[in-house]
Amino acid sequence: MTQISDILDDGASRYLRQSKGNAVYHAVKRAILLRNLAAGQPLLEQQIAAAMGCSQGTVREALLRLQQDGLVTRRGYHGTVVSTTTADEAAHMARIRLALETESARRAALALSERDVAALEALIARIAQAEDDHDGYALSELDREFHLTTFKIAGMPALEPILTRCALHVHRYTFGNAPEGVTPDRRIGLPPSAEQHRTLLDTLVAGDPDEAAEAMRDHIETVIGFWSPDLLDTVRHGDGASRAP
Repeated sequence: MTQISDILDDGASRYLRQSKGNAVYHAVKRAILLRNLAAGQPLLEQQIAAAMGCSQGTVREALLRLQQDGLVTRRGYHGTVVSTTTADEAAHMARIRLALETESARRAALALSERDVAALEALIARIAQAEDDHDGYALSELDREFHLTTFKIAGMPALEPILTRCALHVHRYTFGNAPEGVTPDRRIGLPPSAEQHRTLLDTLVAGDPDEAAEAMRDHIETVIGFWSPDLLDTVRHGDGASRAP
């Protein structure tokens, strides 16, 4: 089994400009999302602290944040392990995400301000930079930030935590089940992420709620279908395990 210290050494440096707690959080989160840490793998606080040059208390705080994300399972005195996202869970969360985001696109198309457009433009520029840098983790983070910013514009704050969890775990499942050699920063056959989000923004600016909702659905389904065609088929048609009651 790959040593946690080797994995975190590979990915942690880019986060060290942040607080130490954020550095640990993002280093472990990155390793989970990019499949460098497998479901069920133990996460030992002492090893992570040594790899990141911090205290075990700092590591514990980061693991608590990751537990809130659903990415790790803390088992008291038995330690912490990487959690899993099952196909059934991913299908349910993808359906929830589609329902929430198509509605938010409708509302955002009617509520968009010049300040909102500027904020989304800035995110698209950062997405383009992450693509140029071949930074798959940054791409996944910025993608979710764009969608959550749109959701905030729509004005449904009580539902934000639900969308946050669903988007994160759909990303995790699709990345984890991608074809061999396909990573978030190398997606031959899928339009550049910056281009996709530019299309979404242009549709929002046009101000047609139905068109915005359709563009959002098409975007999300296209991305899911690229990473995991089986998941998209289940989301659209259901099966015995995943069909909602």
